[in-house]
Parts: sequence; C-alpha cells; structure tokens
Amino acid sequence: MRTPTTTHSNTLLLDRNLLLVNWECVHGIEVTCPATTCDGILKNTRTNFSKNKTLFPMFGVDGPPIWCIVQSMACSCCRRQFSANDGDMLVNLPPHISNKYPVTTTCATSTATCHVSRNATDVFVSIMVIYGNGEVCSKLLYDAINRAYIWQIEAHYSYAFLIKREGTSTKEHIPKDGTFIKQYPPLGDTIGDLYNAAASSPNNRWGISDFERHAGEIQGVKLDGGIFAQDHTFEPIKNYRKDMGAKAAWDAATQTGEIASVVLVRSTKTEDFAHAAQQLLKRPHFRPKVMCSDAWPNKKEFWEQMGLEGRLGLFHYQKRIISTLKKNHIDYFDAITDLLAALHACCPEDCKKLLSALKDGSLSRTNQRFTSSEITALKGTKIFRD
Repeated sequence: MRTPTTTHSNTLLLDRNLLLVNWECVHGIEVTCPATTCDGILKNTRTNFSKNKTLFPMFGVDGPPIWCIVQSMACSCCRRQFSANDGDMLVNLPPHISNKYPVTTTCATSTATCHVSRNATDVFVSIMVIYGNGEVCSKLLYDAINRAYIWQIEAHYSYAFLIKREGTSTKEHIPKDGTFIKQYPPLGDTIGDLYNAAASSPNNRWGISDFERHAGEIQGVKLDGGIFAQDHTFEPIKNYRKDMGAKAAWDAATQTGEIASVVLVRSTKTEDFAHAAQQLLKRPHFRPKVMCSDAWPNKKEFWEQMGLEGRLGLFHYQKRIISTLKKNHIDYFDAITDLLAALHACCPEDCKKLLSALKDGSLSRTNQRFTSSEITALKGTKIFRD
C-alpha cells in the first residue's frame, strides 16, 4: 500500500511515498514459508518502524527514495524469521501481488540495508557492462535526489515570491517531529556486488539464475564433424578488475558463429587453456574434425594429440602472403585483387541480384545505371567487395 505524505512549509507540498509492505494486512492472503523443506504458514510479528522507529529506503532514478514500513514474519512450523520484502518471499507470491513492491526479486537481497527500484535496475542492466560502471549507477541515484531537491527549492521560492507580491501571509508549517534519516544511496562497489549477486540468484519465476542460464546455453552448443575456431582476445579484460590476474580470454566458436567455450586465462600459453579445451572436447554433442587458429602451426602437437586437424584461418592465411609483398610495387593492387579472387567465391544468387541492381540503377541515389564494361572494371575495386 503506497500512501503519499505531505509536509507543509509555507503551504509548500513536498510529496513523499510511504510504502507499507504487509501482505496479510493489505491483500488478506496467507503467505507460506519460503523454505523448500517447510510447509508452514508465516505470521506477522512486528515492523521495522514499531521496533526501531526506522524506515527501509528504496532508491530509484525518478526522484527521492520511497520509504518502506516492512513487516517481519515468523514461520509457525520451523520458527524462521523473514522480512516481507525479501526476494525469497516475493518470488513465492502471485505476480499481481508481488509487483506492488517495485523491486526485482533477484535484487531484493535479505542482507541489504536498502533496495534499488525496478525502474533503476532496468536502466542499470544496460550500463553495468563493466565492473567500473557501478560508480555511474550510484551517481544516477544521487542525482535523482539532488534534482528533486532543486525542484522543491524552485517551487518554494516561486511560491514565496508570489505571496510577497500579493502581500498575504503564509500558513504555519507543521512542527518538526522526529529526526533526520541519514540514509544514502549505495556506492559503486555495493551496486557492482548487487549486480553480481542478482546474476547468480535463482529468485525468479523460472528458478534458474542468469549465470546458470548463460552457462547452459554455452554448454549446449552442438557441433557434429564440423569446424571450430579458437583464439585469444584481450579486449574483454578491460571489463574486469585487475586483481583477478586475467591477461586474456580464450574462446572457441563454431562454424555457425556460436560461442562454445570462453574462459579467462593468465597468459596465452597452452597450459593455461588446455583444461578448458579438453573439457570442451569431452562434451558428447561436440565432435569437431578441424580446428582453425590464427597462429597455426603453433601449438600443433597439442591439438593433434587430441585427434584434431589444424588449419590456418583464411584471413590470416591471406595476411601472411600479403605481408611479404611490397606495397609500393606497381603491380601490388592487381596482385591483391587476383589473390582474393582466387581464394573466395561470391554467392551466385546474391551476385546475380547485385549485378541486376547495378544495371537498373536501384543501388544508386541518382539512378545511375552501369554498363557491363563498367561493372567489370568495378569488380576490381573495394567498393564492389563491400
């Protein structure tokens, strides 16, 4: 139940949301114990406000925090204590009821001193690509409170100016009752830890965490007698903390473009990714015949020992040949064109459609139509390959 509260300061209305998290009182339902081995019913005991005269904050990106009066509940069977806003509790409630508490169930951790609203976590999902972006997310929560304060100050002085101009007096404000609540939005490290905990939390409707789901999708990649490529990439390491000791990410991709395995490694040495490669080839549905690499025949003995044929990737095969040619030679570009033409072939259907489009002018903004001789000359340029 969300109740707006108002504070009068010279008749200035400052809207604040007060949320009562009490499922039995508000919705009249019996809540079962979240423990999987218990069939007991939870009974209300006390709230955080009745015990300590405190409120539980929920921070968002759309304004000041929502203050929650959270009900504590005890199981009549196992005697365990639960809070009404725990993720274990929310996931067991019907969605039309649990959605009244606007926090994602995976982010509603029981040990947190505050929660982040659903609208904020939806924004953070696209921002938390790297661990360091936690500071950006924290700054958004702080800025939301600051903006709301500035809007209220602007409204306050606007109203005071109007009263002064009309020569009337303002109403007395409500006397101060209580103390200032010193609660601040979480810092960047806390948000980063929350993001990682939410990714590993099974508190959702399907009972599988995002980490398990992503790992299962990678482990489920199939390959029967085809080709896969393995390589080291260094760019993803920028998204990880330095103290992890990772220098590269070793990955294996199938001929369909699916990633079958990816692990962080200390170096590009064979001993650092050997275990991951061996476990990959032990999968019953992963039976490749050929392995492509950008460094073949380097590490040749390792792959042949596992019964795989090795090949050098086509791009690196071309690059090794091209790197031996003189770029300032008069026949350099002709040689490159002939080499690429000898190593690849265009899809016949797509090539036929391209030639038709060039002849009827549908590819040109000015409806320029190319003749057969012009198309022949165009085939030797980068424009045609693109």
